[in-house]
Amino acid sequence: MRMSLLFIPLLLAHIPIVSHAADIHDAAMNGDVAAIAAALDAGAGINESDGTATPLYFAVWMGHIEAAKLLIERGADVNAQTALGPPLMAAVGVGKIDLLNLLLERGADPNSVRGGEFALHVAVTLDCLDCVKALVEAGADVNAKTMDGKTPLHLAKSRGQREVADYLLSHGVVLPTPAPISMKLASADVEKGRTYFTHACDRCHNAEPKGVTKTGPNLWSVVGRDKASMANMRYSDALLGWEGVWTYEDLNRYLFGPMLTTPGVKMETPGVPDETERVNVIAYLRTLSDKPIPLP
Repeated sequence: MRMSLLFIPLLLAHIPIVSHAADIHDAAMNGDVAAIAAALDAGAGINESDGTATPLYFAVWMGHIEAAKLLIERGADVNAQTALGPPLMAAVGVGKIDLLNLLLERGADPNSVRGGEFALHVAVTLDCLDCVKALVEAGADVNAKTMDGKTPLHLAKSRGQREVADYLLSHGVVLPTPAPISMKLASADVEKGRTYFTHACDRCHNAEPKGVTKTGPNLWSVVGRDKASMANMRYSDALLGWEGVWTYEDLNRYLFGPMLTTPGVKMETPGVPDETERVNVIAYLRTLSDKPIPLP
């Protein structure tokens, strides 16, 4: 008897489809080495994502080092990108140093990125000094910046992680120093500086005599004023430890990029990297005084 063609799809719909992909991801999550091997032998894709991550990512995430070793030995890509990032990101954290070292030894990129931050940033955020050391020794960029400009050193200092900060400083951190600008102030465009300040700084800083304190300190008479000296302000250790008054060159250094030149500050903004704009702003800040400091 001929089977109706209309009946064939109905019949096929009731035949179970074996998914080795589901098997291997579950096995990786559970650290079941035998089940991982069986799934691979049955044809499961070793680098196949379940829509979120690969088997290796799940094994690393759950802390199963033997499962991770097997997957790598069978050809898992240690740099496979997933919705959660590459496997290395799952290996960064206290208690996972063996997994982190395993991945680095097998070719994982120490500069792996997820969501705009590098593995080194994650290690600092989690206060994992061993992770920081492992990544740096493997070639991680100690001067890497997140999408919003934070360096590993800035994160460490802003969190009071002195050991981490000291290690980074001794392993290649560069604190940029802008060229001197004092002699350029006389020809600066103060009105352009005022416009820039109104556009970029006014939201956080008052510029009026006895003006109310906003998020940041009032900048009236800031040039020549002692640093971190305004009452009722919670200053960072980075500013509290920077002695002296605000000179033109100190403002030049600070405003170039606060998180770069003075890591650990609370002013987490890109600053004013363009020299002409920075000179104009500093020239404007000089005018915020009953007795402006003389130009050089």
